[in-house]
Amino acid sequence: MIESFGAGTAAIVSPVKKIHYQGEDLVIPLDPEDTSSQAGKLAKRLSQSIMDIQYGRAQDPHGWSIVI
Repeated sequence: MIESFGAGTAAIVSPVKKIHYQGEDLVIPLDPEDTSSQAGKLAKRLSQSIMDIQYGRAQDPHGWSIVI
């Protein structure tokens, strides 16, 4: 596994560092190139894209977000 995260309306994007499966903790690297990173490259990119739409820094391609 290269990266894992959950996404939703409240959390936006939350990185997953570890999964407990069948009595074993499976460690998932966040960003192998930057061990101090708190999220992987894809999670960071997705989170930034969503926040850019939410804060009006980028156009929402679907028209669901309206700047007021």
